[in-house]
Amino acid sequence: MPRLQHVARHLIFAALLLGLAAPALAQSGRMAGRVVDGETGDPIVGAQITIQKPGDDTREALTDDDGRFSLIGFSSGQWQVYVRAEGYQDDLGNVNVTQSTSPAVDFRLNRVRHALVQALGEDAMEGLDPDEIEAELEAADAAFNAEDWDGAIAGYTSLMEKLPQLTNLYSQIGQAYRARGDYQQALEAFEARLAVEPDNQNVSADIARTKLAMGDFSAQEELTAAASGLDASREDLYNLGELEFAQGAVDAAAGWYEKAAMVDPNWALPVFKLALVALNKGDFEGAKEHFRRVVELDPNSEEGTQASATLAALP
Repeated sequence: MPRLQHVARHLIFAALLLGLAAPALAQSGRMAGRVVDGETGDPIVGAQITIQKPGDDTREALTDDDGRFSLIGFSSGQWQVYVRAEGYQDDLGNVNVTQSTSPAVDFRLNRVRHALVQALGEDAMEGLDPDEIEAELEAADAAFNAEDWDGAIAGYTSLMEKLPQLTNLYSQIGQAYRARGDYQQALEAFEARLAVEPDNQNVSADIARTKLAMGDFSAQEELTAAASGLDASREDLYNLGELEFAQGAVDAAAGWYEKAAMVDPNWALPVFKLALVALNKGDFEGAKEHFRRVVELDPNSEEGTQASATLAALP
């Protein structure tokens, strides 16, 4: 009898050991796969693999020289696999892990395309370094903003030679030429863009502005049509007021000056001209109100100085 009790105790102890070991045996699910370039099929080395399951631990791995990864110790069920690699778009997949044989988990990652490549296409950018092109564009923009018109024109022209698809640069070149006073070359640049984009109203307005700067007042009607739109600039509105004022149409001039002041309430110049219109019409109280506003907005400007002097002289 004691001998039987001794055997029974050993059997019970063995059963307990098997019971404790069961969870470890249940976590033997394996996951393996490969990560390659989506276009070339070449292995991606060092891609980060992050494997997650709600309520379970997160596992991580890196792909080897052949783009492969392998991990073991997964519970059965659906696991999410996140794949990240520098220069590629992230990818995500779901894997059903079992305790027997799980299918290979392979990923084909797409390269991250530079914005210029996305916009212009692979063919247009063939043989060009998009980062270098972007740097050249930033340099040309910096020259333009610094009013280095020669530098801006040279930069934009060089870019146009490499990428004629960048037709918007015609406008940048035209504006730089106009600011430099080379109106004919400015017109040629604007007209080159208009030939490609015949319905572009902004370019038509730029052509009208340039003609007006050249003294061609026949373009007034074109600019008036452009300025009647929602995108009219304060300069367009002000310049139309100047044209009307020069022709003695003070009421029409006042209308354009008011619109310019509405677009930019902190711009003293159209307010000063509204004061002159009021003086021209004999409205001294209205003139004084506008002159005071000019002094508030820009007391140290030429217009502010004139407004202060005129206020002192008015009754």
